Amino acid sequence: MTAITSKTFIDGPTFSIPRGARAGAELFLAAGRLLTALFSHQPKSTSDMTAEEVRELALSVQNTDPGFSADLLAALARHEGQ
Repeated sequence: MTAITSKTFIDGPTFSIPRGARAGAELFLAAGRLLTALFSHQPKSTSDMTAEEVRELALSVQNTDPGFSADLLAALARHEGQ
């Protein structure tokens, strides 16, 4: 005859967060937020730019992206003609 035995565990193993892990995680997240704030550039909205600022932007990118510069100047000419 075969006997099947089982044992019931009342208290399971306890897991805890290692000491300093929560503080380390918060420090890591804070550093990430700081780096994101430092290196993220929020350009001025084109609706907030004056015609002169758009002209300066177009002229500043004329050597590197002449097509974009021409598009900006054409849009500016249309805007000023209204």
